[in-house]
Amino acid sequence: MLGWERADVIARAAEDVPSASAALFATAIEQRARRRPLQHLIGHQAFWKHDFIVNPDVLIPRPETELLVEKALELVRDRRAPLVVDVGTGSGCIALSLAAERPDAVVHAIDLSPAALLVARGNAARLHLESRVTFHQGDLLESVRDQAGTIDVSNPPYVSAEEWATLEPEVRDHDPRIALVPAEGVRALYDRLINDAASTLRPGGSVLVEIGASDRGQTARAMERAGLDGVEERPDLQGIPRVVCGRKPAMD
Repeated sequence: MLGWERADVIARAAEDVPSASAALFATAIEQRARRRPLQHLIGHQAFWKHDFIVNPDVLIPRPETELLVEKALELVRDRRAPLVVDVGTGSGCIALSLAAERPDAVVHAIDLSPAALLVARGNAARLHLESRVTFHQGDLLESVRDQAGTIDVSNPPYVSAEEWATLEPEVRDHDPRIALVPAEGVRALYDRLINDAASTLRPGGSVLVEIGASDRGQTARAMERAGLDGVEERPDLQGIPRVVCGRKPAMD
């Protein structure tokens, strides 16, 4: 509300708060009491090593999604100029984090929502990465079918309509439903994404997706059915399987 850094709050604690700032703060407290997310009130959220602008058009980045970035960096550690595709980019937090970590990477970011892409492009400009990431509006991998990726990474919608009704108000009432609940159903979306990735990845390339707590191994089995090998699940800090990856077999 004041535009101060944390150090300013300590150093200037004896100063009177300007009335305009006090009014803004009171309004923010009232809205937070009505379960509006803090991130929407302050307009940003930390993720990986950067701060991302967020609004109701994009999913607020979650700490567990950093596992996708961590695993993706592992998978491309020994690859020169990897081609990375982020499916369902939202705020752009995954694509931009990977672009910042790997200056040699060719990064594409896709989202079905034009409004989400506006936010992602804004974050790219803010982080001076606009020349590093190509943004596409489209469904899953349709817009990059001519690009054989080294790695496809995605945090797709994985909440069922039934689960959505039980979510906390901060999520249910403020995150975009399109980023949470797939219209075609969770399993249909994941199967389509995995099959598309398996057909478009270059040999030896990997697909890496985030999953919900109710997955129960279904995504891993879908990857195996699609012909991917080396399928593995990685748990989050609570021990819940959160990321699943599989590799397209290399050509003999």
